Amino acid sequence: MKREEVHLGDSLKCKVKEDMDRPFTGTVQKMYENSALLNITDFDASDKQNVAELNFKIVINFKSIVKNLGGGRIDPPAEEETAVE
Repeated sequence: MKREEVHLGDSLKCKVKEDMDRPFTGTVQKMYENSALLNITDFDASDKQNVAELNFKIVINFKSIVKNLGGGRIDPPAEEETAVE
């Protein structure tokens, strides 16, 4: 998935081989250049210890995103300031 398709607060379904055995769902807390910090919200029971060790947070590459479930906010374009006369 591309960075432009992910926003703060989005719920993402992800699959990573290194830290989690099964796919999981997380909410975007912070965006980086090629990855995002997620708060893990839903996971398989077999990953309970992995999630606890990660303190319910994980940094994932955008390539690891299986599906964007939405729910986040899209920041509106910056408005130009107008001078008050």
